Amino acid sequence: MTVASTLPQAIALHQQGELQKADSLYALILNEDPNHLQTLCLSGSIAQHLGDFSKAAQLFTRAYQLNPNQAMICLQLGICYSNLNEFEIANQLYRQASLLNPNQIEPVVNLANNLTKQNQFQEAYSLYKKALLIDPQSSVTHYNIGSMFLKSMKPHEAKEWLKKSLDLQASNASAWNSLGVALTDLGELDEALKAYKRAIECEPDLEEPLFNSHTVLIDLGDHQAAIAALENVSALNPANPTYAFFLGMLQEHFGNHEAGSKILQSLGSNVKVKAELESWEYLKSQAQSGKLIGSNTKTIELALAQAKLEGLVLEFGVYNGKSIRNIAGLVKGEVHGFDSFEGIPENWNDEPSGSYSANGVLPEVPNNVILHQGWFEDTLPEFLKENSGPIRFMNIDCDLYSSTKTIFDLLGPQIISGTVIVFDEFIGYKSWKEDEFKAFQEAVHQYQWRYEILSFSFATKQVAVKILQSA
Repeated sequence: MTVASTLPQAIALHQQGELQKADSLYALILNEDPNHLQTLCLSGSIAQHLGDFSKAAQLFTRAYQLNPNQAMICLQLGICYSNLNEFEIANQLYRQASLLNPNQIEPVVNLANNLTKQNQFQEAYSLYKKALLIDPQSSVTHYNIGSMFLKSMKPHEAKEWLKKSLDLQASNASAWNSLGVALTDLGELDEALKAYKRAIECEPDLEEPLFNSHTVLIDLGDHQAAIAALENVSALNPANPTYAFFLGMLQEHFGNHEAGSKILQSLGSNVKVKAELESWEYLKSQAQSGKLIGSNTKTIELALAQAKLEGLVLEFGVYNGKSIRNIAGLVKGEVHGFDSFEGIPENWNDEPSGSYSANGVLPEVPNNVILHQGWFEDTLPEFLKENSGPIRFMNIDCDLYSSTKTIFDLLGPQIISGTVIVFDEFIGYKSWKEDEFKAFQEAVHQYQWRYEILSFSFATKQVAVKILQSA
């Protein structure tokens, strides 16, 4: 065997899609010449295509050691490490690739994508804009910018960038789906449903817009269409227990108990939806399980409509300000937001301490919002010196038991009959009984509250409650 005769044959097989046969010949070449640069790269590309990024990283690492100044090799090795979630290594390689070839857009966009995953939004945005200087008509870059703004909870900005992406490429189903998410967050439900339908038209087998559309249909009051959307997505992926749970829960909630119970009973031993099933049993055990809601925006809107007291309006866990901007637009008086803006103070489920950090940067908020930066145990006592009256409304989005307990320990006496509380993480995730739910139940016992559930949402994990009586 000679490399000169075998390599063209392997490349021909590669081009014809005969990847296993091509890779076998590449392996023979590398046995003869372990440092054959082209073969290392070609074999690495097959490993990438097959999803074996560990093998691909090994091959491209050998190529990189032979020629560290080739932008393509840096890029491909960066892609490998990105898929292995080794973001810092990948980022260094993308930066090197950009230095070696400043006119190549892919390493710039890939680096920005990684930084978005790492919540480093400002640097990511700067890089995306750099990518647009290279190719102003890149629909993918516009889409990625929209996705970044969605992740950073800025749906207004996401909407504009996603629309620009679709102006450039109207067949992008993922962009239509993301636009639907942004419009849902903005409360533009009719337009959101249109966006999800466009996504489904572009790619009928894409599960996400079908699932997402059911949340909008719930809020629009079209319960049968919501059930039909879940039936369709369940048919696409019958092995997905989450889809089955949502379908069974909706059917039970909207009166088709026999069909719903049959589905939910079939999931009884499935650990993947254990939390959802237990949460649903808790909700059904209440005198009133509340109104089923599909979106965060609708939950806040309904809860505030039920908060008729004169009193304080508070949010705990502001982050990038999406929900507090929504709240501020629905009330006439002051809204007080409490957050360290440094992320959660301890590990929570799969999130390390510091997750959801705004890096100490306060978000832009309306004029009627007053932000209190710091840990709750530090800022609340000072706040209460001047604000000892009853609480009209609270939005609790702090995830942790400890943080939620601090809120109730300090504010419990000001929570009275008529106070409405929205919990952002209350049901349907693995530690739900140990977090906001647990802190609330302890407060219910401590202060002898009775309460009713106003609404719940498995899509958003939110529950809104109203205190009916306080000791």
